[in-house]
Amino acid sequence: MVRLDDLHPEEAAGMRAAVSRFGYIDQEATPWITPPPLSESTICLVTSAALHRRDDVPFRFGDSGYRLIPDDIDPNDLVQSQVSVNFDRTHYQRDMNVVLPIDRLHELRYAGEIGGVSALHFSVQGASPDASTFEAAAADMANRMKELGVDAALLVPV
Repeated sequence: MVRLDDLHPEEAAGMRAAVSRFGYIDQEATPWITPPPLSESTICLVTSAALHRRDDVPFRFGDSGYRLIPDDIDPNDLVQSQVSVNFDRTHYQRDMNVVLPIDRLHELRYAGEIGGVSALHFSVQGASPDASTFEAAAADMANRMKELGVDAALLVPV
């Protein structure tokens, strides 16, 4: 992701103005469930890097859907179709774990820090000016996570 300070001043001002229009939700301080300890929890990843398998439909501008990423995917079978011109792909091209830290998650599993890793992970395209368009996809992802036995999701915003 490009830093605002590295953009042309006019473009940075436009980005700051766009972000200031986002609506934010105040979350309750107390969770409404008691989750299992991390050492017993199955974890999945949710990345906003617009990743998908080669045979999946690429993300397009305004796409509020999601793509499923198998946990055992070969990094060479993963494609990034992030449409933002400000998105820096350099580090992803060197190491998939920058935007989808599957290997790090497995290291935590092998160390006993987490109980398990989901068979599937989720990818969305984060370059959307209206977060409310993700509500239907978020509900569907939550249902899929429940079916997969996921206890917690690690959000990887990029």
